[in-house]
Amino acid sequence: MSGDNGASRVIPVERFLLRTVGRTDVGAQRTQNEDAMYYADFLGVYIVCDGMGGHASGQIASDIAIRTMVHSLKTGDPLPAPGQDPLVAAMKAANAAVYQRSLTDHTCHGMGTTAVGLRFQENVVHIAHCGDSRAYLLRQGQLQQVTRDHSLRNLYQDRPDLIGTLGPATSNVIIRAVGLDASVEIEHTTILPEHNDVFLLCCDGLSDLVDDWMVREIMTSGDSLDIVAENLIRAANNNGGTDNITVVLTQTFIDPLWVPAHAYAQQQQRY
Repeated sequence: MSGDNGASRVIPVERFLLRTVGRTDVGAQRTQNEDAMYYADFLGVYIVCDGMGGHASGQIASDIAIRTMVHSLKTGDPLPAPGQDPLVAAMKAANAAVYQRSLTDHTCHGMGTTAVGLRFQENVVHIAHCGDSRAYLLRQGQLQQVTRDHSLRNLYQDRPDLIGTLGPATSNVIIRAVGLDASVEIEHTTILPEHNDVFLLCCDGLSDLVDDWMVREIMTSGDSLDIVAENLIRAANNNGGTDNITVVLTQTFIDPLWVPAHAYAQQQQRY
């Protein structure tokens, strides 16, 4: 609200309209796709999972994780702990569901999945992740990785005293994933979105094969989200396509016409 000499007008609260595109591809060298994704602009929820495990168990893990997270976010069950974001609670519920299946089905022993998700809540974006699936933000032409991989390489960077004790830090060794243990720590952060932000969720089938500078080039091409998604997957396949590739792109727009109901009522009372 602002006032000047008794004349007041409502300044619309920023409310974001969302436009999303998701694509997944088996890649050039795999025979089955163990990735899973979910996106719903009406819920403001976006998730990418990359399953791990022998035979088809990676596919089962990512599917269970996605289904459990979506159910949790839609129903509020299980109830988040005090101060816990619903996306984190949903990811922990997915961990329990995947782990339980691995205990009761011998063909799924040791399976797990990475997970990365966004949840829009009014003017805040909640980001949660576990593993090496990533979230990026393209803002005003600059691309920023907003998650940090739970990888052995990063652990060694943080704890030089541990270097070598857990084996060689190759790029695909992760130290945290959904469903590997009875409990898991989920990383959570928040970002204040701006007009024309583009969030990218992806699995390592993209990030391992396409450098960040090339991702930025593709995302700033001026093409539609559909074409950008297709070109990201094409770039990964052109660089070998050694893994499944999944991308979810979400673009934010400020709706300048949106005025909260209570503010509208106050505005009407003035005239």
